[in-house]
Amino acid sequence: MEPVVRWGILGAARIAREQVIPAIRRSGAGEVVAVSSAGGRARSYAGELGIPRAHDTHEDLLADAEVDAVYLALPNSVHSAWIVAAARAGKHVLCEKPLVLGVAQLAEVDRAVAASGVHLAEAFMYRHHPQLEVVRELLSAGAVGRLVAMHARLHFSLSRTGEPDIRMRRDLGGGCLLDLGCYPVDLFGALAAGDPDEVAAVAHREGGVDTRTAGVLRYGDVVATFDCSFDAPFLNTATLVGTVGTITLTDAFRTDLVDGVGTVLVHRDGGTKELTVAGDHYAEQIRAFAAGVRRSGDGHADGGADDSHALTRRTVRTVERLAHAAGLA
Repeated sequence: MEPVVRWGILGAARIAREQVIPAIRRSGAGEVVAVSSAGGRARSYAGELGIPRAHDTHEDLLADAEVDAVYLALPNSVHSAWIVAAARAGKHVLCEKPLVLGVAQLAEVDRAVAASGVHLAEAFMYRHHPQLEVVRELLSAGAVGRLVAMHARLHFSLSRTGEPDIRMRRDLGGGCLLDLGCYPVDLFGALAAGDPDEVAAVAHREGGVDTRTAGVLRYGDVVATFDCSFDAPFLNTATLVGTVGTITLTDAFRTDLVDGVGTVLVHRDGGTKELTVAGDHYAEQIRAFAAGVRRSGDGHADGGADDSHALTRRTVRTVERLAHAAGLA
């Protein structure tokens, strides 16, 4: 039996409590041994969730010899600094998206990871749901002909009451392109297996950040569009248009909200075939990360055969191009 990864949680975040910590425990590939909070919440958070150790600073957690890897869910603006600090401390890192705020930070992160030989992954959990592999197989088999276009939408309604949400703060790396638009961009890059040849984007701003953004991209002869916002009922769909039909994912990015069951609709020749694909993308993300840690331990940089970081690099580059196109950078 493979040894489990001992996790430390950098930041007493809600997503860690609600999604990632339960997924670590479901995965059979990890255990949560420590949490840190710069805001004095570590002890209450640890007590609530049954975590053995609480640290009052993130530096103390990184110095904890019983921690193999950290899950980082701090504000976007400090991701790169804490990835570098974790790598230098010899800790593997699973970081919430967006991994970094641009290619300059990405280069710094990659240097630190390469020097330390640790495994780094971006927490795009949707990548690990088996429905994505079903889609790849359908496209490869020509189920809808040759791919012509890709469309994706990701929206939710963000409350503006009370203290400003960190997603509404420019100084913390807020905005819907970084919070939501990165998902469609990542999906497009995964399916196109390359960077776009052209990008264009527009954005509506509020309080210094984009709250509604749309983009157009071209990958060779395939065109792609996406839109995202903080201003609409929840929506997370993707449609792939082929020369003889379409493939639609009704829950492209958040299958965890529908009991882990993805629905893939294949429309062709006037009929629709419905495929249901069950999975636990958060737990599978943890298992994939543990496999990357093992490969790093075998001396393979960046987790060896795992090409997820190559996709992350592509997404970082494309999101930065879109931000410039929309006047957000």
